[in-house]
Amino acid sequence: MARWRSTRLGATLGAVGLVWMVVAGGAAAGNNGTLKVHDPGTPTGTPDNDPSVGCGFDLEAFGLDVGQVGSIAFTVQGGDDPEGVGADGGLLGPADATGYAAAGPFDLPSGHYLATLYGKDGAADVKAKSKVFKVTCDNPGGGGGGGGGGGQG
Repeated sequence: MARWRSTRLGATLGAVGLVWMVVAGGAAAGNNGTLKVHDPGTPTGTPDNDPSVGCGFDLEAFGLDVGQVGSIAFTVQGGDDPEGVGADGGLLGPADATGYAAAGPFDLPSGHYLATLYGKDGAADVKAKSKVFKVTCDNPGGGGGGGGGGGQG
């Protein structure tokens, strides 16, 4: 009976260890985190996303690898009016000890955009994260292109 308990305990501990390794391996360096778009005035560190923002907005990233740095690019999405204008967004990062980084403010004309963070696995031209969003400016000609990249907020 004691031998059966010992074998069962060993099998249970082995299964728990295997599950832990799979979970830990799922968070491999280089493809962690999420990118969020925020209206100005959104409290720093808010993990919510604002898929429709005004001309001015910020980007925040959560759960990145510590020290991760990447470049931001804004490309036009869709084809409906207003069309928008693609822009270089500068740099995001380096991510702090919690994996947080922020950039902005940015100022783009009305349109649908894809914000792409490049820098997966340290490769400057490999996409790490992206987010689709809509910019609606109060004035029809608003926006003036990408703003400067920023550091942590």
